[in-house]
Amino acid sequence: MSFRKSRKVVIFSLASTIAFLLIFLLKFNTIEETGKNRMLRISLPEDVRSLDPAFAFENNSSHIVNMVFEGLMRRGVDDVPKLAIANNVDISRDQTHYVFQLRDCKWSDGTDITAYDFEFAWKRALDPSTKAVTQVPYYFYPIKNAKLSLSGQLSVDKVCVQAIDAKTLAIDLEYPSPYFLDIVALPYFYPLPKHAMEENSNWGNNENLVCNGPFTLKSWKKGNKIEVVKNPNYWDQENVHLAGINISIVGNSNTSLLLYDKGSLDWVGAPFDRISYDVSSLDRNKESVQAYWFFVNTEKYPLNNQKLRKALSYAIDRKSIVDNVFHDSGEPAMSLLSPPLRVRSGHCFEDNNVSGARKLFEEALDELGISAKDLPEIELSYVAEIEMHHRIAQAVQDQLKKALNVKIGLRKAGWAVHYDSVSSGDYDLGFMGWFTNVLDGSFILENFKNKEDNSNKCGWENAQYKKCLDQANITLNQMERVRLLREAEDILIEEMPIIPLCFINQRFAKNPKLKGENLSTLHFIDFKSAYFEDSK
Repeated sequence: MSFRKSRKVVIFSLASTIAFLLIFLLKFNTIEETGKNRMLRISLPEDVRSLDPAFAFENNSSHIVNMVFEGLMRRGVDDVPKLAIANNVDISRDQTHYVFQLRDCKWSDGTDITAYDFEFAWKRALDPSTKAVTQVPYYFYPIKNAKLSLSGQLSVDKVCVQAIDAKTLAIDLEYPSPYFLDIVALPYFYPLPKHAMEENSNWGNNENLVCNGPFTLKSWKKGNKIEVVKNPNYWDQENVHLAGINISIVGNSNTSLLLYDKGSLDWVGAPFDRISYDVSSLDRNKESVQAYWFFVNTEKYPLNNQKLRKALSYAIDRKSIVDNVFHDSGEPAMSLLSPPLRVRSGHCFEDNNVSGARKLFEEALDELGISAKDLPEIELSYVAEIEMHHRIAQAVQDQLKKALNVKIGLRKAGWAVHYDSVSSGDYDLGFMGWFTNVLDGSFILENFKNKEDNSNKCGWENAQYKKCLDQANITLNQMERVRLLREAEDILIEEMPIIPLCFINQRFAKNPKLKGENLSTLHFIDFKSAYFEDSK
């Protein structure tokens, strides 16, 4: 397959142009007024499912939840956690006992925030009946008895999270976790207003949201627009400079780009959306932990053969894909961990190693006891709505045909259907973007540790791999910990239950007058202290 670079985004049909004009007239007819009131204007590619922090593992939800909620810690510059609702934390010498002291804070309805709100929220998330953190259980595993509670083996009351009094929260850990302060800055660890949730059974899904972040929810028109405004009860409101944020739901990334170019949006691109075209508007890049890879269904013939999985991986020309699809805003992935998370200086394998791939392919056929013509078609599944995914799927299809003469069928579906298919094992190769919320490589590796975890979509498990991660968890020696993580990565790459494709930077453009935002390498942005330099 050949690619063509273009400086143009797309040539819209008449219907697309009319649709764009309707969006512009209906959604942005008060732009001039809101600009004077210091309202930030952004867009999301899809609507938010829920504003319940325990379910904020989806990209769109997490962005809004981070605007209207806050936890014990808040991620600061360079992703270093800083005190937020907690104004002090004591950590034991063995790093397994944490005591947080809370500052005086209120919910948006004026009710005091207490340590009991944290205990309630965390234990609710860990109750398997809520099915809250099934996608990200490993973030809770460091807490003593959390894993047993999530698996239903122990009552949630036995989880070692306790409100000593209204201002003191104590946590015991299973093992020393140098990243625990990073963890408690995540949405899943935000407090919840039990009093409001008991009064409103639809809490988290409508405008009657009681929250505690720098902004509070003003309106939510499903599938259309969300508006958040400055929270007058926020403890640090003097450092919140925006009047609020208008978030429009714009399903087409090219439409968002045109709206930005016309001055109707103040931000376009990452971390909210990925625009795959090479356009001059996206003149900014920031390193990211985001990776693209193929999950491999290791329980399905013929991909249950390890050498076949490696042959497919070695035959892919990642550099061509990065150059022509991502326009140099990333790098080929010859390891599992992206640059900010790396535990090694070199690569685990070579890109576009066709001779090595053919050798492994012949060995795989011999082990399977079949000839090349008898190898069944392998299906590659991806998201239908994202044009970039289609281009990547076609490129890989062509590359594997050329290198190995393997028949690759393409199966595209909507995001929800695609995700459910891969999660249930109804796939061969499943294309996904993936990132972690903690700046530590172990949280990528943990995805593949336990076969039963929902994050492990490959049906793969390895005893030595699990041993390496378990030992890495309990060691306080950083050099030994890195060695163990490197060994775990080596095992994963040797077994190849996933095929790494590329690591992608965050490409975006913003209003040049917008200052003070904090864009993280963790695919997260904080507008708490953002402002327009002519109106602060």
